[in-house]
Amino acid sequence: MTTTQLVGRPPFGAFAIATALPGLLFIFRTTAAVVLLLFILLYVFFPLHRSTRTLELTYVVFLAAIIIPVDVYIHGFNGPLYGSQHSGPRLVKVVHGLPRIQHCLDRYGEFVADGCLIGLHDPQWRLVWD
Repeated sequence: MTTTQLVGRPPFGAFAIATALPGLLFIFRTTAAVVLLLFILLYVFFPLHRSTRTLELTYVVFLAAIIIPVDVYIHGFNGPLYGSQHSGPRLVKVVHGLPRIQHCLDRYGEFVADGCLIGLHDPQWRLVWD
């Protein structure tokens, strides 16, 4: 007769989620939100994969996504993209506030006008792919 051993979730998972959610509210990044969602799903389904290393790696990627000043550009969510003449992936400068469009086009070539509200650690660059 075999007995099934119950696998408990790692104790750092609940702490990681409890610290990550407020961090994401203060410093919002789309990439960090996606990675945090992946972390939560891996934590919920931990008895299926039983890999603490995967959870740890996902949390480290989440922290890196919060710290790095680069995020992805979502059309219609992150503000208008000015001066786009390229196709394919590239990093585009983010301009906060009310930009002087012609001055910014002369200086950066293309840019994202991200609005007047500036957060604690807003991204300086956006990864644009069109």
